[in-house]
Amino acid sequence: MKRTLVLCALLAGTALAVQAQPPQLGRLFLSPEQRAQLDAQRYGPPAPDPALAAPPPPPPPPPAPPVELNGVVQRSSGRSTVWLNQEAQNEPHNRLASGKPGTLTLRLSNGQVLLLKPGQRYDPASGTVSEAQEAPP
Repeated sequence: MKRTLVLCALLAGTALAVQAQPPQLGRLFLSPEQRAQLDAQRYGPPAPDPALAAPPPPPPPPPAPPVELNGVVQRSSGRSTVWLNQEAQNEPHNRLASGKPGTLTLRLSNGQVLLLKPGQRYDPASGTVSEAQEAPP
C-alpha cells in the first residue's frame, strides 16, 4: 500500500509539474513572410528586378550636319535654284530675301528661319553662322 501511495503522490506531483511549466517558446524560425519583413527593415526594400525595370531613355539624336550655302541662281522667270552642301535645291520655301540682294531665307527642318549669303555656313550644333573658309573641313 505504501507503494501505491507513493505512486499516487508521484503522479499528482507530475501533473502539477506539467501545469506549472512555463509556456512553450513556439516556433523558433520565422515564416517566409516574417523573414522578408525583417530583412526589409534591416536592409531596406528589396532591389527591383532588372527585367522589370524601365528601359533607359534613348540617347539624344546626333546634331544635324552644317548647312553651307554654295550659290544661288535666279532666272528671269523668277524661279531660282539654290546650292546647299554642293546639291541643287528647288524647294519653294527657300527664297531670296527681299531687299537684301544675294541673301537667302532658309527654312530648316525644325522650322527655324535663317538668312544666309553664298559662302556662309550654319552650324546647328553651335547655332552660329560663319564664313565657309573659316569653318574647319
